[in-house]
Amino acid sequence: MEPIEIPVASLPIKLVMGPACLLIIAVVLWWGVPKFTTFLRILSGREPRKPGTKNIHLALGFIIYAFVFAPAVIASAIFIQMMTTPPAIVSDAGVAGGGGWLSPRKTIAWDEVQRVDCNLRRSGRTVTLLRIVAPNKRIELSGGDDLTEVRDIVWARVPHHARQSCSVPFSN
Repeated sequence: MEPIEIPVASLPIKLVMGPACLLIIAVVLWWGVPKFTTFLRILSGREPRKPGTKNIHLALGFIIYAFVFAPAVIASAIFIQMMTTPPAIVSDAGVAGGGGWLSPRKTIAWDEVQRVDCNLRRSGRTVTLLRIVAPNKRIELSGGDDLTEVRDIVWARVPHHARQSCSVPFSN
């Protein structure tokens, strides 16, 4: 069998998500960094406090700035993971997925597979997510493309009891 590569995100998804993440990072940093540097100058005593400011207000300021910068940190993590993660590989040996800068690469051999399930689009015709589960490991294949052929290949290689029927998310 020729190995099949499944990218983390297809090119159209990367073209939309990449700039969106960068925009979130830029806006949060543009707005937050000047205010945070002023806060740090007040905290270090280089600028005077406003009248009525107590130490508890300064301590709470760190919590508030953690919430302010959280969207930029999350968008950075998404951007880095999306751009650095190599494609998942389905081969004769099993499935390898993950990796990149923020998470280790996982490999699941065909004889380790405990469960394979998948999500369908609302139309019920195309597979959008394929989940392969082994003890203490899980690999999710998606990327935005139709994974029906990949699901058929995976189902042909795993034990019959490991195959779960596909489901449509958020349906009754």
